[in-house]
Amino acid sequence: MTAGDEALAREVSGELDAMGKASHYCGETGSASKMKLVVNMIMGGMIAALGEGIALSQSLGLDGSQIQEILEQGAMSSPMLKLKGPSMAEGAHPPAFPLKHAQKDMKFALGEAQKAGLSLPVAAAANSEMAASMEKGLSDLDFSAVIEAVRAAPPC
Repeated sequence: MTAGDEALAREVSGELDAMGKASHYCGETGSASKMKLVVNMIMGGMIAALGEGIALSQSLGLDGSQIQEILEQGAMSSPMLKLKGPSMAEGAHPPAFPLKHAQKDMKFALGEAQKAGLSLPVAAAANSEMAASMEKGLSDLDFSAVIEAVRAAPPC
């Protein structure tokens, strides 16, 4: 994602395309950072929901590999599900995107939403679960460690 001088972004688009799957011009300076914040907020909500689903399925005695397979075959299939689901079910969280950075982005996104007069209850809940996982000393693990807050939480 790029922002700022659009002519310059077009000029270097070939180099940017070579470094990743695609390049996206997002507008004026700062817009790419805002876009990344929104993307990370969505990803944080998704990983928290996945963690809740895995924790619930395990507490119900369901086959973890079966829930993974069913999710992968349906509309919820995604690269993140395929990458994170199995390790979350096993309780393994090798850091790729540290929880402390994911939670920071959630907090910033919630701050931007407040400035815009928006309520983001799903993002707020995911942020709370991330903060609870960090309180358990999991800050440097992958953001998939958010599942550990669900596993440790008292029932509703």
